Amino acid sequence: MLTAFWFNTSSGLGFGVTAESQAVAEGLLRKHGYPPRGAEITGVIAGIEFAALDKRHVVPNAGPIVVKGVWYPRHNI
Repeated sequence: MLTAFWFNTSSGLGFGVTAESQAVAEGLLRKHGYPPRGAEITGVIAGIEFAALDKRHVVPNAGPIVVKGVWYPRHNI
């Protein structure tokens, strides 16, 4: 079963990842070089829903939330 995670960060909007667990999601983030140097993950929301995401920046630029991978920024399609 996959879970959508939202990672809040100390700078920027954050990151969205869908994976089997938070540990796998964090690994996928690191694989893509996130968070960038100087930024830290400050919190994680498991089970985030698309409707709860930022409508101006995240939603129009996100990949599919139901597909495994980093969907914000879009890397899973």
